[in-house]
Amino acid sequence: MKSPAQLPFADDRILLNLAAYWSGRRGGRPLPLRPDIDPLDMPRRLLPHLVLAEPLGDGSRTVRFRLVGTELVQRRGRDLTGKTSAEFTGDYRDYVEGLYAAVLDKGRPFYAETTRQWPEEGSSRVRRLLLPVGDGNGGVGFVLTAQSHSAGWTEQGEPPKPRQHLIATEALEKGVLQATLRGGLLD
Repeated sequence: MKSPAQLPFADDRILLNLAAYWSGRRGGRPLPLRPDIDPLDMPRRLLPHLVLAEPLGDGSRTVRFRLVGTELVQRRGRDLTGKTSAEFTGDYRDYVEGLYAAVLDKGRPFYAETTRQWPEEGSSRVRRLLLPVGDGNGGVGFVLTAQSHSAGWTEQGEPPKPRQHLIATEALEKGVLQATLRGGLLD
């Protein structure tokens, strides 16, 4: 059982590694800047799970996906690199744009977890860590995201309720330190 101070993704090496990378790139600033983020400097096993998105800047909640990792392309069945969240429809579009809007509006890390049905493999737990990247003018210009999948619910009845919340930078960094000490990061 996790302690209240522990990150909700303390057992997820993909999300922990993105948190560690982001934290290390901040350089004492509230947020890393876009030039600080280089996917080639990240652990290789993290790359297939990444998304780098930016707001369109037109006053809408729409984001453009600048980078979409190969694992996510494979699961989705198409590459959304260069596309926008307007490619999605209905509730899913509202959900995705709501996640990004939370990070863009607050400038804080954001965690989201839900369960999704996949035609090939049944249900899986989808976990996302969305991290703000500064625009150089005190705002958020990009959102760096990692998404992981694990076995979903197997019991009868309704799937677990989605969870999502903002995470304080200090709590994120404490969780990264704990993961580092226990050897929970990728090589």
